[in-house]
Amino acid sequence: MVRASRSIGRTAVLLAATAVAAACGSYEDGGDLYGGPGPDPAALSAARSEPSGNAQSGTAGEDLANPLRIVVLRGDSPAAGTVVTWSATGDGAGLTPSVDTTGTDGISTSIWHLGSEAGAQTARAAVAGADGSPVTFSATAAAPAGGPTAVVIQLLSSNRFEPANVTVPAGTTVTWNWASGFHDVTPGGNPAFTGSGSPVSAPNSFSQTFNTPGTYLYFCTVHGSPSSGMRGTIVVQ
Repeated sequence: MVRASRSIGRTAVLLAATAVAAACGSYEDGGDLYGGPGPDPAALSAARSEPSGNAQSGTAGEDLANPLRIVVLRGDSPAAGTVVTWSATGDGAGLTPSVDTTGTDGISTSIWHLGSEAGAQTARAAVAGADGSPVTFSATAAAPAGGPTAVVIQLLSSNRFEPANVTVPAGTTVTWNWASGFHDVTPGGNPAFTGSGSPVSAPNSFSQTFNTPGTYLYFCTVHGSPSSGMRGTIVVQ
């Protein structure tokens, strides 16, 4: 019994030593306690850095109040001197600077000048070879005083209009832009307007100028109806 007990004790000591050696080896190899790979200290990553300036609202054709802001890291440390390319969608939209390099804190910022069209707009910051790139930002552009000359509504493959519901002054031209998918734009009541015709695939666009005040309903005959699904309203004041 004593001999068996000693044998079991030796086995337990050997197993414990093996576990410690494995753990130490995993740390030496850059792994974690369980032998998995640890974070790559050379990996580049990009992400929004708060306050990031995302999801702001502003006036079409003007600068947003707060700059957009990202942080670039190499492993867990700030990556200074990394080139960041800033861009935005929409007529007249732009970022200043459009090309920047990160500071010692890994931060890059840029001022977003919104496009001339009211509605949803997007911008992005691209860092070559970085995880998380491009970093995307959204904003909502309101009509300037005196009214916009144009509003753009995107038709998306998720079967929705973006933005679906807009309020515009009389004389505004609304353009529906097929960003993706197979859609149409059909009036859904009175007052009515000329629709886009038969459903078509992206890319495509359809424009209508609204001169008479009223609430105009519209929908996609493929993915909605006047009361459900892919539909929206244009309130003309």
